[in-house]
Formats: sequence, structure tokens, C-alpha cells
Amino acid sequence: MATFFALHIPPSTPGPLLVGRDREQAVLRDCLAHTRAGHGSLVLLGGEAGVGKTALAEALSREATHQGVLVLTGHCYDLTETPPYGPWLDLCARYPAGDALPPLPVPLAARGQLGVITSQNTFFREVQDFLTAVAARRPLVLLLDDLHWADPTSLELLRFLARQLATVPVLLIATYRDDELTRQHPLYQLLPLLVREAPASRMALRPLPDDAVEALVQARYSLPSPDAARLVAYLHAHAEGNPFYIAELLHACEDEGVLTLRDEGWMLGDLAHASLPALLRQVIDGRLARLGEPAREQLAILAILGQDVPLDLWARVSAVDDGALVDLLDRAVDAHILTPTPTGTEVRFSHALIRDALYAGMLPVRRQRWHRRAGETLAAATTPDPDAVAYHFQQAGDERAASWLVAAGERAQRAYAWLTAADRFAAALALMQHRNAAAGEQALLLVRLAQARRYAASRQGVAVLEQAMPLAAAAGDHALAAIIAFELGKLRCFLLDIRRGLAEMQAGQAAIEALSPADRLRLKGFREAIYGESGEQEVFDSQGALTGFLADAGRYAEAIALGERVLTQMPSTPISTGRDGSMYGDVYEGLAKSYAALGRPAAARRAFAHARAAYRAVEHHFQVALTAVFALECLLLPYQADQVAERQHLAQVAEDAWRLASGALDSLPPRVARLSPLALAGEWTEVRELAPALLANEPGIRLWAAHVLGPVAYAQGNTALAQTLVQDVFLDGPTTAPGNSIFRWALPIQRLAAALALDTDDLPTARAWLEAYDRWLVWSSAVLGQAEGQLGWAAYYRAAGDLDAAHRHAEAALVHASEPRQPLALLAAHRLLGELAMVAGQPAAATQHLARALALANACAAPYERALTLLAQAEVAASHDRDHAVRLLAEVRAICTPLGAAPALARADHLTARLARVQPTPSAYPGGLTAREVEVLRLVAQGLTNAQVADRLFLSPRTVGRHLDSIYSKLAVSSRAAATRFALEHGLG
Repeated sequence: MATFFALHIPPSTPGPLLVGRDREQAVLRDCLAHTRAGHGSLVLLGGEAGVGKTALAEALSREATHQGVLVLTGHCYDLTETPPYGPWLDLCARYPAGDALPPLPVPLAARGQLGVITSQNTFFREVQDFLTAVAARRPLVLLLDDLHWADPTSLELLRFLARQLATVPVLLIATYRDDELTRQHPLYQLLPLLVREAPASRMALRPLPDDAVEALVQARYSLPSPDAARLVAYLHAHAEGNPFYIAELLHACEDEGVLTLRDEGWMLGDLAHASLPALLRQVIDGRLARLGEPAREQLAILAILGQDVPLDLWARVSAVDDGALVDLLDRAVDAHILTPTPTGTEVRFSHALIRDALYAGMLPVRRQRWHRRAGETLAAATTPDPDAVAYHFQQAGDERAASWLVAAGERAQRAYAWLTAADRFAAALALMQHRNAAAGEQALLLVRLAQARRYAASRQGVAVLEQAMPLAAAAGDHALAAIIAFELGKLRCFLLDIRRGLAEMQAGQAAIEALSPADRLRLKGFREAIYGESGEQEVFDSQGALTGFLADAGRYAEAIALGERVLTQMPSTPISTGRDGSMYGDVYEGLAKSYAALGRPAAARRAFAHARAAYRAVEHHFQVALTAVFALECLLLPYQADQVAERQHLAQVAEDAWRLASGALDSLPPRVARLSPLALAGEWTEVRELAPALLANEPGIRLWAAHVLGPVAYAQGNTALAQTLVQDVFLDGPTTAPGNSIFRWALPIQRLAAALALDTDDLPTARAWLEAYDRWLVWSSAVLGQAEGQLGWAAYYRAAGDLDAAHRHAEAALVHASEPRQPLALLAAHRLLGELAMVAGQPAAATQHLARALALANACAAPYERALTLLAQAEVAASHDRDHAVRLLAEVRAICTPLGAAPALARADHLTARLARVQPTPSAYPGGLTAREVEVLRLVAQGLTNAQVADRLFLSPRTVGRHLDSIYSKLAVSSRAAATRFALEHGLG
């Protein structure tokens, strides 16, 4: 066939009349004006099919074009598998060449074909820079239509760009069918985040109200009132306020002569004779029938190809000569069935529902024939789109679909679109199983599928790999069987079947090392197929993962021995390319967790930094996120909790990386990466909001959640939830043996179990939990957790009435928390020592310990810890400075009320009631000094300035000065030196 033509575009006609959308149009115009003033925004237009989302967006697009704004539109289509970045490819294909505008980003420059993406982060930045450069020359409107059919990677790019809109003159409009969004749909989960993170307006279009339909009829036809009322009633009955249905019914009435234009104006005939049924499908069929059966068949072929189709593709598939196709196009455009695109090289259906009707009206056998022809035509292209080819072969029932689905999955894998990759591999696998493909071929695809879903669906992954193992054995593929054994062990570890998982991993590792030279050479190819990455190492990948899971199990010495041995065998270059980066990351992460547990924070810090750098090198975003989370929980919070800025920075790193990890664990929002820092910072409302999704997830995620949620629930007085979390983690109670759980997360839950038992005066059970905790520490040789264990015993002996033993354990906790230094453990130890000193009648010692605890709580920005310390100070002050105690209790309530910390509030109420029953007594301090004056004098005697005293006591320098004046007056002295001598003489120094 000769080179095809460009479609002639008729003169532009006015857009459709919009009624009942005044508010929405006003919002859109405001957004456009805002954009032209230099500030971008995002508009989310939702509603059912045909409700007018696209019409509303296109009306604004026309206004924008008339105002000199550049408008680009990208579509998603339901009857074709939207490829990665599909709507963005479509949008860029419409980008005007020349016009002194910046060039497209290289991966999008092929106009409809996705180029090579070497780095997702770099690609996102390139798109952002491109749009910023375009908008610097002309304000920009981007319309993404039918986003409910978008691929996950397109949504990730949308989210990335939306967060940058505030300072860039880009108006981004996204339309979607809200009735097609289930709770599991990626867009359903993304919408609230877009609204929260971007300057966004969200509008849900509803069917037109009665008065809007009346306004439309009057504006379009100017009928006499009785006729207008009859037509409006007819439209109400058949269209139910859907603008598209209304428009189609009115077109049909005109075509059949029920609505006619005469010299005197529009006239309405008998609607009972308007042979139009209620269903719009029949309206569309009637219009198509008037074009003739041959034309309908050609339009059905077009419906097979898509919603927006290049004319040369239609010509090649249909094999119709140019003249006949031109004639058909003219008639279809006149009948409002097709609409030419601005370029003249493509055509689209005027509405997706028309295409639906054509597609559904074709006999299945004919649909298959044309899908096969379309697939073969697309496959013959120079750079075929594997998603499109695979889709057509699938619909044709052609076995070639399997290989194209694998190619599409590989492309998605390279683009970091894990969910899309998993979907393509699963579809290919179903076809392979149907045609009984070779056992080795099926086994490899099963492993690839399990790998793509390993974080989000570990349990299903185990079933998939168990299915793959006998297939690999049947194929005699020893290398693949060894990989499957190892990957199966990894997934069991994810599911907290850690002893079995580690045994399988070690068996898989041994099998890998025992492979023949020929089989070992095949490992690299398997790695590239399974992980979508390349690298030079054949053996060490499994050892890296094994290091990490040994550390998770609490087998720290083994993890360090293996990890350090592996590092000595690696190339001298710290991080190479491809899969090697993940292997290095696994080793360093396992070492970092082990170093931290064994009390080596400096070594852990270096190893965590190496791990993050390694994962970043291969853009393994989810592992970057997890490593940041582990660094927070194993290093920053235990050893550096008082470095608040670094804590916040690392939490942001974790959240950002999680957001980029498209499809890794899409059931959880990226905010969960901050779970532990949120709890420490007192953001308990958000912690509670995250809880349901966390607790409904995989076992490892539930354990992670439990070690944070359990203490929060306990602090809020929700002992039922706290007890449930304990029971879920420790099915055998205190007798549960170590080694089959994530060690660092299980320890806090054991301490929680002991605290719950003490609250009910169940000393035997509390003792059993504390003894179990000690056994676990001895088994692992862990240093981290020793201080908390001693604090648990101190609380036990305090409840048992043995204050001397309680004091010994609290002092031991202080020693453990001091070397290596652990601010939060130090805080708890000082607070408990202060409380014990108060009970022992040692107010000076109590005051000193509690002051240190309060300083640590402030340094760690830990409001709940501050509240507990203030509460203890109030209990000390209650005996000698009632007013000070009352002030402290007021601050306790100010902190604990928003937290919902019911037990602390109850304790504050009890002390308040006690204070109300006690009459103030004269000061017991020398010289008639008050408790606050004694606090000031002690610090002055230590050589502190007024400003330093004010900082320590949370007072203003002026207030400190007033206290000093009162001290001087009461003591009859006139200098700091004289006041200091008095303090030393009376034991107040």
C-alpha cells in the first residue's frame, strides 16, 4: 500500500454547550488564571462515564488555547493494555515540533514509543525539567484523560510532578471514572495523597439536575413551553441526567425527524413515535446502521485497534484503499461517530461508549480474526510496542501472546513498574500452562512472578515457588532449582517462618556453590531474567540476603562472620553496576543491623550508609526505604534519639524512597516509613490511622507494626489491643524460643507483656516474661536491649516491694544505657531512679535524676516522655511546693490529652485530688526559701548564669532574676557569691 495520507481537518466548530457546570467552570477558570499568573495546580475531575468530565476539561482547554496557553492531552484506553507511561507517551506525541520550544526528554522523544529509561529517578527529573522549561516560555495545560485506565508508573509520575506544581505555571487536569475505582485500585489509593501533597482541587461531577436539562433544551432549541416540557421529561426518563446520553438522544431525535428545524424555528413531533429505546446502545446502533454494513465493519476494525488510532495503522490492518477510507471518514465525522485529531494523522471515536458498542457488536470469531491481524501488523513494526502486540494476540487466542507478554513484563521491570510486570508475567504464565509449555520455561516465569510480588504477596509467592520447584527438577535444571530453593527460603523468612526459611536459604546457597562450572555460568542469565538487573557476581547474591536474615533472626555473630567474609571476597570497587548493588546492599544492611545490636553504633552507621548507597546505585527504591527505616530503628532511635534533625531527615529519605517504589508494597502508604519516629514525636493520631492497613498485612509487617502500636496502645490505656498484639506475636507465651521472629521487634513486645502483667499484680507472669527476655538476650549476645531489660526487673521488684533490688537494677540500667550511650534508655533509667529516690525519702536525689530525665526528653523531642517526667516531678513537688506541682500537672494534661494517654492522665488526676485534700505547709527549706527558689539557688551555686538557669528550668531570665532578688532578701545577702556560700553550708550545692 502506498504511503498513507493526512486527514483533512474541517474548519473548527464551537464546542458543546455546557450547562449545570457553572461552579466547576469557575473553579477551572480560576485555576487557569492562577497558572497564567505563574502558579500551577492540579484538578481532579471524577464522575461516571458520559457525565461530562472530558467535555468540561476540553472546554477549558479551548479557552486556554485562545489565551495563548499550550495545551497537551494524553489518553488512557480500556480495550488496549496501557503500557508503562502510556498517557504521558500519548501526551508527548502531540507536542508541537519547533515553535522554539524545548526538546522532549529522550525516553519520550520517539512520539508514542517509550525509549530506554536507565534511571526512574533521573527520568522523573527530566520530565519535570522539561515541563518547567516549556512553562517558562508558555503557560501549560496538561490534560490526562480517563486516568482510571492508567498504568501504575504513570500515576507515580503524576504524583511526582504534582508536588512540584506550586511554583511552575502548569495546570494539570486529570479525569477519571470514580465508579470504576475499587479500594484496591492504585488511583483510589493515590487520590487522597494527591490532594494532601499538591495544590489540588477535587471535583466529582454528578448527573445534571432537572433545571440544567431544561436550560440545555431551551438554549439549543427554543421550543414552545409545552414542547420543551415534553422533551425534558423524555430526556429525564431515558438519560437520567447523563450529558452524553442526553446529547445522543437529541442527535437521534434530529436524525429521525422528531426534532425538526423549520423557518419558524424548532418543532417537536410525537416522541412516542421516536422509535428510540431507553438503552443508549441501541441509539448508537441506529446511527451506525445508517452508514451501512460495510462502513460498520470498518469502524468495528477501528474499535479493535483502540480509541485513538493512527490512520496508517487502520489502513494497513483493514487493507481498504485510501479513497474508500476517506469517504468513510467523511461520513463517520458527519454522523458524530469519529473525530479527527489536530494532526490529521489520527482519528478517535467521539466517545468511548461508541467504541464499546461497536466492539461488543462484533461476533467473537470475527473479533479474534481482526485482533490477530492487528497483532501481526504491530509486531512487524520497527520498534513494536510489546503491550499492544500482546494484547491483540491475547484477544485472538494466539499462543504468540505469551512471548510478547514476557517482553512487556521485562519492559515494565526495567521501568521499575513492578505491579505491571507481575500482571504481564502472570498472564504469560496462564497461556504457557494452557499450551503445556516446557517445564523449565514455566518454572523460570513462576520465579519471575514471585520476585515481582515478593513484598506485597509473600504467601502467594511461596505457593508459586513450590509450584516451580518440581518443574525445575523435571527440566533437570540444577541452577534454577538452587535459585528456587533459596528464594523460597527468603519468602518464608518474610512470613516469619524464619528457622525453616534460613535452613532453605542455606541449602540453596550450598546447592549454588555445588553447581558444575557450566551451570554456574547460567546463573548470571537467570539473575538478569529474574531480577531484571545485570552484574558480574554469580555466587554472592544469596550470601548477602542470608546475612540480612541471620541478623533479623538475632543470630548476630553468624551474620557478622558471613557478611565480613563476603566483603573480603568482593571486588575492591565498593559498588559496581546492576544486581551487584543489591548484593552489596544486602550484605551491608545485615552487618549494620548486627553491629547495632551488639553495641557498635559507629560501625553500624558506616554500614547503613554503604547499604543505602548500594541500593541507590541500582535504584532499588524499596530497599532504600527499608534500609532507612532499619537505620532509624536500629541506630538513630536507640543511640542518637537526641539528634532530632538527622532523625527527621532520615525519615523523609525513607518516605520518599517508599513513594518511588512503585508496586513494591502498594497496600501501605509511604507515610508508614515514619512509623517509629511518629510514635516518639507524639503523632499518635496518625499512628492509629496507619494501624488497620499495617495489621491487615503480611506477618512481618504486622510484627513491625506491633512493636510500635503495642506501646502506644498501652500508653493510651488500650490494654486489650496491647494484649492481643502480644498474643499474636508470642503464640507460646513466655516459653517462645528465639530465632523464629524478627528479634529487634520482638524484644519490645516481651517488655510490653511484662508491663501488662505487672499492672494486674500478676508477678509470676511478669517474672516469666522478664526471664524469657533475658534468655533471648543471652542467646543473641545482644547489647542493645540490656538497659531496658534491667528497667523491667526494676519495675518488677518495685511492684514486689523490694526497693533495694529495684534500685540495683535501675542503677544497672543506667550503666548499660551509658556505654554505648542510649538517650532514651538513659532517660527512662534516670526517671525510674528519681521515682525510687522519692519513695525512699531522698528529694534531692529525686530532683537531680528527674532533671536529667527531663533534659533528655526535651533533647529527644519526645513529648510523652516529657509528660511522664513532669508527672514524676509533680509527685516530688507535691510534698513541699503545692503550686509548682499544680503547674506541672497542667502541662502534663496539655501534653497527654491530645495523645489520649489515659493512664498518665488518671495518675495526674489522682495527684490533683491528693493536692486538693492537703493544706499548704510552711517551707521546710532553710532561710524560708521555696522549692523553686532552692532550684534556682542550686544552679547558681553550680556557676550557671541567669540565662542558663532559665534554660534548665524552662523560665524566662527575668523570672530567674526575680527569684534571685527574693533569695537575696530572705538570706540577707547581696551577691551571688554570698548566696552560693549559703547554699554550700546548707547542703544545697
